[in-house]
Amino acid sequence: MTVKTPIYLDYSATTPVDPRVAETMCAFLTPQGKFGNPASRSHSFGWQADDAVEEARRNVAALVNADAKEIIWTSGATESDNLAIKGAAHFYQKQGKHIVTLKTEHKAVLDSCRQLEREGYEVTYLDP
Repeated sequence: MTVKTPIYLDYSATTPVDPRVAETMCAFLTPQGKFGNPASRSHSFGWQADDAVEEARRNVAALVNADAKEIIWTSGATESDNLAIKGAAHFYQKQGKHIVTLKTEHKAVLDSCRQLEREGYEVTYLDP
């Protein structure tokens, strides 16, 4: 059997971009578009980019029935895991400092748990 189109099976690492997202993003990735840094508040390129980021934040919030201020952009899964695990642990620390996870979790999850152990949290690592 000859496979004409390769099949990508590592969707845990990355996924193809939805064509609608790619089309929308192209307007922010080319010199003819609005390619400014949204953190640059001193010029119109930055203002336009910031407006687009905030519109995207509102759109995502509407999709998941959240408030826009609850949507946080991260650079990837490791940063997201760190933010979620450490953020929740610190927020709820008055209710207890015990975390339960699996020994087979992603390295980023286990690294966050190890850091919390160094901060005085008890972590239970379950066998799968």
